[in-house]
Amino acid sequence: MSPALRRSAVVLAALFLLALPLPGRGAELADFHAAVERASEEYQSAMITLETQGQQETAAAVRRFRDAFQAIGERFGKDRPAAFADDEEYGATFMLVDMRLIGVLLVIDLGNRDAARKGLAPIKETLARWSERSAPMAQ
Repeated sequence: MSPALRRSAVVLAALFLLALPLPGRGAELADFHAAVERASEEYQSAMITLETQGQQETAAAVRRFRDAFQAIGERFGKDRPAAFADDEEYGATFMLVDMRLIGVLLVIDLGNRDAARKGLAPIKETLARWSERSAPMAQ
C-alpha cells in the first residue's frame, strides 16, 4: 500500500471512530434522563398529593420532589450532558426551579393550594423539555 493511500486509510478510520457514539457520553445522557424521570415521578406525586392530601403531606411531597431535582443539579449542574451544551438557560434553571419550590413550600404553609399549583406548573414544562432532549434515540 502506498504511503498516501495508507494515510488516507488512517484518516478515514479516525473519522469513523470519531463518528461513533462514545460510551461515556451515551451513559451520561441515559443517567441524566433517568434522573429527570425520577424527578418527574416525584413531581407527579407532589401534584397528586396537593390535590388529595393536607398541608403536611403536600409539603413533604414537594420536599421529596425538590430533593430529586436537586440531585440532578448536584450530578449534572456543572458537567452538563453534551445534549445541553448549547442551552444558555441550563445552569440558571437549577436556581430558578429551586427558588420556585421554596415559594411553593411557603404558600403551602399558608394554605394556598391554588398558588402552589400555579407555582409548580412551569416546572412540569422544564421536566418535559429535559426529558425529551435526553430521551434515547429510537433505532
